[in-house]
Amino acid sequence: MLSIERFEGETALCEDAQGNRQELPRALLPPDAREGDLLRDGPGGWEIDREGTARRRHAAAERLSKMGARTRRSQVEAVLRRSEGPVSASVLAAQFGVSRQIIVGDIALLRAAGAPIIATPRGYLLEQAHVDASQYYTIACRHTTPEQLLEELCLAVDQGAVVVDVIVEHPVYGQITGQLEVRSRYDAERFAQALARSSSAPLSLLTGGIHLHTLRCPDRDCFDRVCAALRRAGILVDE
Repeated sequence: MLSIERFEGETALCEDAQGNRQELPRALLPPDAREGDLLRDGPGGWEIDREGTARRRHAAAERLSKMGARTRRSQVEAVLRRSEGPVSASVLAAQFGVSRQIIVGDIALLRAAGAPIIATPRGYLLEQAHVDASQYYTIACRHTTPEQLLEELCLAVDQGAVVVDVIVEHPVYGQITGQLEVRSRYDAERFAQALARSSSAPLSLLTGGIHLHTLRCPDRDCFDRVCAALRRAGILVDE
């Protein structure tokens, strides 16, 4: 049994009961499949478990009727606090029986109230309360192709670093920062695939390929390894 987390182009991002993620081509699903639907592998392929989906939505609606917006936002923050990784707006919407747009609004209000929530390509993440500033480093890079973007991210995580964000200098808006939280090759490949599916351009194209990354490294040796790997690939800008 799978639950549809969200759609990205022609791909459905799903989760099983254990939280494992699986990608399915949208063409293999029923035409009326929606985010939050439960899927089962039937004799003719994937089909919607309409009874299970209805029970799930009914239970979520009952939970919603028993809580106000402020209570819901508090519980949304609690979910993020317990989670070890990013949680998408669609998953939160299904859990609380509301639309994705309502969750987006909840997150905006929580952030305005001071909650340290960041939005990553894979969902919302609560920043660690106590961060060690000595673990954070900034590097300057340059690349112009999707292949180099993926190579850059993979080289960094292969050395044990987390690519926290990407930063560019816009002539009108000034500094623009995009949260990434890329921790593995899986994260890097998912990010590159999402860019390709959405036909979105990376922020670095605004500045001719030049951009900054904040890295989180367990020690200085890790940072030095990242720099050496990116320098060999001709991606690091250090002179």
